[in-house]
Amino acid sequence: MIEKGRISVRQFTILVLLYTIGTTILIIPSILASNAKQDAWIAGLIGLAIAVAATLFYFHLASKFPEKNLAEIFEILFGKWVGKLFSFIYFFVFVFLLAIFVLRDIGDFMVTVMMVETPIQAIHLSFLIIVIIAVRLGLETFTRAAELFLPWVVMLYIILFLTITPQIDMRYAQPVLENGIKPVLNAAFSFVTFPYFEMIIFLMVIPYVNTPSRTKGGLVIGGVIGGCFLIILSMLSILVVGVEETSESIYSSYDLAKQINLGGFFQRVEAMMAFIWFTTVFVKLTLLIYVLCLGLAHTFGLSNYKTLTLPLGLLTFVLANDIFPNMAFLVEFTRTMQLYVLFWGLIIPLLLWIIAKFKRIDRT
Repeated sequence: MIEKGRISVRQFTILVLLYTIGTTILIIPSILASNAKQDAWIAGLIGLAIAVAATLFYFHLASKFPEKNLAEIFEILFGKWVGKLFSFIYFFVFVFLLAIFVLRDIGDFMVTVMMVETPIQAIHLSFLIIVIIAVRLGLETFTRAAELFLPWVVMLYIILFLTITPQIDMRYAQPVLENGIKPVLNAAFSFVTFPYFEMIIFLMVIPYVNTPSRTKGGLVIGGVIGGCFLIILSMLSILVVGVEETSESIYSSYDLAKQINLGGFFQRVEAMMAFIWFTTVFVKLTLLIYVLCLGLAHTFGLSNYKTLTLPLGLLTFVLANDIFPNMAFLVEFTRTMQLYVLFWGLIIPLLLWIIAKFKRIDRT
């Protein structure tokens, strides 16, 4: 194996949890509110139920190929050379675009609401340098860093919840299903697409867990806890600032943190929300770059994936500015991105599963 490191099931669960929250924590309230309105919580619960089924499917697919990562699965199912070609397309077209998308999200958020006079390239470069260092240090190292981040994320989330709760207005949650079930289902589709269909990338991590057979619990528990974080945050945004304001704001959860005001002295603490986001996005982008480098290293038969970190990091930096020229384009592209993730994150894995059944592959 190219990756010699090993992580525990608990560490794997933490990675799944933080990856699930990732970039979604800032944008999901707006997405749910714009479709389901005050029924965002129903859409979230429906989406979470579908997400559990999706994660169980990913585990079932991985269990057919013990100790094999996704790049190796492609070669087993399609043959060496066709499998390598398919693997290259999958990692370069899907995982690479996800990484670019996440990096662009970071830059747009910073230059829009926090550091408006800073060039977006400076934000991208600064963040990417840290991510590349983390990837080069290996899976064990950045997973231990994620362990250290988790208590802070949970603590700040609880503080946000407790300090914003007094401003909740339950009238914003009524009436239930005012526009029928269709908008709720549309919102549920968005919720399960971002980020659960992106969790296919964990098929590159499962072989490096100490007991891969127990990763089913990690996928489900991490995904469910992360989903509950997102649903609660979305409802807090709707119940505090209202449906219209939530749906019209790009970063509604950041705007929610601006509403915190206890006695006139505990206020303007939205940087707390930003810290949660920086932490979860760091984990998500690090995982994406790691999986990209590891997958391509397997595809090209390299002995060390770390040789790809710098060139792929630089390419990510360049394309984050070229593919998405401005924030308006990125927001509009998000709708197309949903179908894109659906294809690569669900349709292709289903195809792999069907081929495995046809070839009668139960365990390799």
